[in-house]
Amino acid sequence: MMKHMFYSILILLLIPTIGFAQGELSEAFKADKEKIESERSFTSADLITPVMLQADNPQNYSAGFLSPIGNRAGYAFLSSALIPGLGQAANENWIRAGVFLAIEAASIYFAIDYQNRGRRGERNYENWADQNWSVVQYANWLIEYHDVHGISNPHIEDLRGMLAGSQASFDTSVDWQLVDLSLLRRVERNSPYITTDDLTANNFSHVLPDYGSQQYYELIAKYYQYQAGWRDYHQFHDQLGHTNGLFNRRYFIERNGAFASTMFWDGVDRAQQFNDEYRTGGNFKMLLIANHVFSAFDAYFTVRLKQNRLNATPGIMPGRQISMNYNF
Repeated sequence: MMKHMFYSILILLLIPTIGFAQGELSEAFKADKEKIESERSFTSADLITPVMLQADNPQNYSAGFLSPIGNRAGYAFLSSALIPGLGQAANENWIRAGVFLAIEAASIYFAIDYQNRGRRGERNYENWADQNWSVVQYANWLIEYHDVHGISNPHIEDLRGMLAGSQASFDTSVDWQLVDLSLLRRVERNSPYITTDDLTANNFSHVLPDYGSQQYYELIAKYYQYQAGWRDYHQFHDQLGHTNGLFNRRYFIERNGAFASTMFWDGVDRAQQFNDEYRTGGNFKMLLIANHVFSAFDAYFTVRLKQNRLNATPGIMPGRQISMNYNF
């Protein structure tokens, strides 16, 4: 920029000299007008050429491999889209370059950190659920649930015969060998909700997913129909006083979850915690993407603004005039 200002000032200083020289030439060479015009044209060309050579690239600020990035909007856009802050650094906008780079580093760190936290929390929840939820206890509760309410179900006797009085061990390698999941699902599809307000609702909304699946671990700590599979279910109802004449209360489903045991709600909290960590990690991933986008556009418009801030078109016209255009 200093170079271009230098040439502009030089031209302005030379204007009076040019006028004076032309006057002197007119007086000295009146007899040879063509020669005078030739000399004037030659002098003008000598003055114009150095400026015009610079006008092709009026904003040559950067050097080395950063030069194309600093002077071409498209290169600045692509470089900052790949590495946020690079286009800003090429234009010596160090504060903005530092901000974009800091956001990039922080976003990567926290996205990975929260993703790992969520994964650890999910594994811990799954291991805990494996030790405290039993498909056998749930299936036995379903049989008793049908008996207490006199529910007609074409598959309940098959389920009763399959379990044959088996008790839950809360060992997945044992309990899941005792239950035919396809039979259990047929029973569930024909099991109505019996609630504490004595209103019979629709049949169960879900069937038990395959053991070990993400949906399996989600559903057993989400829907009340699976509350009876948790280890502390019957102990919890004993504490509620559902014994003797009130024993059958444990075979009702409370709409507000009041009959769900403590472990059911612990499972809800554990699942909520690792899902929140996954979501937070996802938010940092979105911030990471946004940082690339904003950095790219910021670099692009920085170069365009720099190019347009001083876009001078100097020239010496016949009649000893000089023109310069400023675009803001």
